[in-house]
Amino acid sequence: MRTLLRYCVLLVAPAILAAQTPATAPRTITIGTIDSMWSPTLKEYRRYQIYTPPGYAQSIYQPRAYPVLYLLDGDAHFHSVTGLLQILGTGVNATYVLPEMIVVAIPNTDRTRDLTPTNPTLDLTGKPAPPSTAGGMGNFLQFMKTELIPRIDSTFRTEPYRVFVGHSLGGITTINALYTMPETFNAYVAIDPSLWWDSQLLLKKAADQFSRPTTPARTLFVGQANTKNPADTAPNVHFNSIIAFNEILQTKNKSGVRYAYKYYGDDDHGSVPMIAEYDALRFIFDGYKPNLNQILDRPALMAEHFAAISAKLGYKVRPPEKLVDRFGQFSLGRDTTKAIEFLQLNADLYPQSTHAFSALGNLLMARRDTARARVALQRSLELGH
Repeated sequence: MRTLLRYCVLLVAPAILAAQTPATAPRTITIGTIDSMWSPTLKEYRRYQIYTPPGYAQSIYQPRAYPVLYLLDGDAHFHSVTGLLQILGTGVNATYVLPEMIVVAIPNTDRTRDLTPTNPTLDLTGKPAPPSTAGGMGNFLQFMKTELIPRIDSTFRTEPYRVFVGHSLGGITTINALYTMPETFNAYVAIDPSLWWDSQLLLKKAADQFSRPTTPARTLFVGQANTKNPADTAPNVHFNSIIAFNEILQTKNKSGVRYAYKYYGDDDHGSVPMIAEYDALRFIFDGYKPNLNQILDRPALMAEHFAAISAKLGYKVRPPEKLVDRFGQFSLGRDTTKAIEFLQLNADLYPQSTHAFSALGNLLMARRDTARARVALQRSLELGH
């Protein structure tokens, strides 16, 4: 415990020192950027908000790629999701329970059009439905798959791992994406999804959908709010539809979809997104968190842990260079042999990193291992030009 506490202090100290430095002038806190693109499919310009991890643009470390989280109702949920990733993935308070990720948040233009699969003829009471623009979900998902995602992948450094998050009508959008284009995203999050839509159209498809393998295997998290009202005299179609969907997944899921459901009795439809986003990300990346204390004692465990995570997620996940570097620097005062192991690991994982080879070479030189030090420092100089 003492070792881990010392490590936590090491990680937090730079932030404390920065906070104590007198500010010379007011500075802007930037969370993300806004961009737009013309969509031939939707025949309109679509804005999107982008969050990149703190070290994405400028860093002493080798530039690397990141998984991408696509977020519906982006203007409403951008701050909550990016805040969670900032706390849980960047090493704040020695916390590495999620990978750092890029967030692409999509604000609405015509929400009813884009986030509904059909244009129903009847409303919930069985009466003729009023005219609406509903039923454009197919085009919207096509826009995401063939236009937005390629744009993001060509503009940013992305890993081949995508998470799709939606709430309410956005929740049935993620479910329908899992039904119709499971290859597009690796993990799907449906928060209090509107499975009542069009006489429970997507619910009625669930039993058949999950009775056969989904290729490739995917992950689905469903969060349900407490939308029950004791004063209601009619059945709560919204609430009961999600219960029925969960029952199908719990009892008849032969698809290979890794599934979790959670009910939030203290949250209503409006308050549930943030807590469900947290639980969904923890479920999707369950096991990602490295045991920092054990790794300090056995450096080889770092590579072993992330190899196991790579096998689980289906792409090569490397431990962050910054994390490994900090382990190496911290180990200098305890065991230089272990420090060399960490710094050598960074040089192996990040062969284009000037910093990794410089740090390794300087330590080897201090240990008077001049032959290896010369090789590492020469490589650092070559990369620096």
